[in-house]
Amino acid sequence: MGTTGNGHQGMAGNGPQGRLPSCGWYFEKYDASYWGGKPFITLLLMRDDDDQGVPNPSDPEMPRVDFQKEGLFDPDKPLFPDMIADSYEEWTVVNRSFTDHPFHIHQNPFLLTKINGKPLPTPEWHDTILVPASIPTPTGPDAPQPNINDAQHGSITFRIHFRPITVGCFVMHCHIISHEDLGMMQRLDILPGPDQPSQCEPEPMPHPRQ
Repeated sequence: MGTTGNGHQGMAGNGPQGRLPSCGWYFEKYDASYWGGKPFITLLLMRDDDDQGVPNPSDPEMPRVDFQKEGLFDPDKPLFPDMIADSYEEWTVVNRSFTDHPFHIHQNPFLLTKINGKPLPTPEWHDTILVPASIPTPTGPDAPQPNINDAQHGSITFRIHFRPITVGCFVMHCHIISHEDLGMMQRLDILPGPDQPSQCEPEPMPHPRQ
């Protein structure tokens, strides 16, 4: 994984006509009854940052489109295929929204080394840390409507050790409950060795699939 990060991307709209061009199949897939009846007003998700999408052809100031990887929580599939027990990794988690998101990971605490790319004088141990919001460019009372694609994205960088006792599956998610409930969460599998299954058997979560 190296410095591969997990991108958060938020987007608000005034109705389906404002959201569909950017949310695409995520909006079509969203099942309000499964996610507690909450309307899909803002796109809240976590995805592998290797998948950058492409500029919106109808409006380049809108969030990017045509992502190839799942971003909403899927209990049946881990986000990464190669997390090996007893490995050390460095992650950068990027926030591509104008909202702060508290990032939380289960099982394995992490050593925070940078915030917004700036090294901490003394690294800190955490299991939850706020990923700063993106900063609009430019800012000020006369600035135009912020464009998320031109913003200075917030980020945290940390190092993490996957302890052998955590072989199996668990989750990472935004610690704002409403964000988590809307799908801003991902399953992680720790494998006992390369190309070996995690032997994780998640509880059945029956719901309509599209």
